[in-house]
Amino acid sequence: MNLFDVELGGQDEPEAGDGKGCSWVTLVILGIMVLLAVLIHTFFGWAGDLLTALFS
Repeated sequence: MNLFDVELGGQDEPEAGDGKGCSWVTLVILGIMVLLAVLIHTFFGWAGDLLTALFS
């Protein structure tokens, strides 16, 4: 991983070759997506519990 590579595709050095490395931007985007998925899952879990309590 190259911390100073800001391209979404990974390392931009010619000697890196194809498919080697992962940029920090990619890791941040993936981390945000995972966090968003967890928050959405939690929110809908709470909403489901609330609706179940209200209508049962």
